[in-house]
Amino acid sequence: MSESLGDQYDPLDGHFDDPFPFYARAHREMPVFFSAKLGIWMVTRLADVKKVLRDAKTFSSANALRPLKPLSMDVLPILFGGYPLVPVFLVMDGEEHMRRRQPFAAGFGPDRLEALEPYLTEYATALADDLAAGKTTADFMAAYANPLAISVICRTMGYAPADYQALGEDTRKAATLAMGYLFDSDDEQVEAAESWVRAQRLIGRYVTERRALPGDDLISQVISAYAPGAGSLSEDAEAEVVGSILGVTIAGNITPAALLGAGLLQLLTHPAQWQLLCERPGLIPNAIEEIARFCAPTHIFLRQTTKDTVLAGQELPAEAEVAVCPAAANRDEAAYVRPAEFDITREPTAGHMTFGFGPHFCIGAGLARLELEVCLRILTQRFPQLHLVPGQTATWSPSLVQKGPSVLPVTWEAGAGAA
Repeated sequence: MSESLGDQYDPLDGHFDDPFPFYARAHREMPVFFSAKLGIWMVTRLADVKKVLRDAKTFSSANALRPLKPLSMDVLPILFGGYPLVPVFLVMDGEEHMRRRQPFAAGFGPDRLEALEPYLTEYATALADDLAAGKTTADFMAAYANPLAISVICRTMGYAPADYQALGEDTRKAATLAMGYLFDSDDEQVEAAESWVRAQRLIGRYVTERRALPGDDLISQVISAYAPGAGSLSEDAEAEVVGSILGVTIAGNITPAALLGAGLLQLLTHPAQWQLLCERPGLIPNAIEEIARFCAPTHIFLRQTTKDTVLAGQELPAEAEVAVCPAAANRDEAAYVRPAEFDITREPTAGHMTFGFGPHFCIGAGLARLELEVCLRILTQRFPQLHLVPGQTATWSPSLVQKGPSVLPVTWEAGAGAA
């Protein structure tokens, strides 16, 4: 049964757009199965996903950023021309992971988010103003979700506004190298690698400047925590700081944008839900958690077994690659009532796996929720008649790891959106 179920799983084609009926079958028949096409054990049930993510001694994060498909040989010389790809906290476990994670986590604490909220509200309002300025249609991702997400994470990190747009474009492209992206050509991979190195070098300039003249920003605090003192950073230390900052910037850009875009798509696909949210803004906290549960932007987290083990009755050998699937776990019938139904009146489901679990729980979860809260409040107030463009469909990013719209056509009546 294990082999036949795994052979039927077609993540690159048949199950790419809508894997959820297959995941529901896996929940019933074999919640841990081997994907022949990916060469990875898939974990689909909520309880098993939690077990993997809390047990770093058995399920290591060392392969967390490994590309799911081999990169073109044309990419490697480009990457070698940037900073060395040294381990960062995202692929560490235990005390070392917690020590390296802490400076970043401190930058996303409640006090920081409270200080950030006025800027977030101001910028989200300005983007709504731009939407309403004489137009009646837009690609929501290009006009709202993407610029909002990169602006907020750049503000959080301490980049200069003049660099926001370039970082947004480069980090979106760079992310595709580690996100199971289905490239159409080697040229696309080359462009992604060039963006990766370009973003590295920009961040490297910030690291050099903030080492010489620290400020009250997250980049400066990370440098100080990683390499106390005032001297020049060693090559390895600089590479780790740059790599860690790049990883957090990428995640802070693509994840909230995907979550906001996918959430709005679900709301507009179910117009009664959108109208209910517009009429009852008190449901926004429920809607945030339902969007997070139903629209998990990170489809899988990679792990690797450190020893022979058993999970859900399935024997896994040492050094087996395992992919826990938050998207599947969030629709586990054993954990949720009507899990395949999008319902913003559902009681908040904070136990979902969208932001991970255990020691690697997403440091930016609070920021992502805050972005959703502010944007939903503004959009429901300004565009209650918002709807999808008839005859046009959303285009999804071709990624096995990061699920979100790349294009989301929306429309509204003339004169709507006025402040």
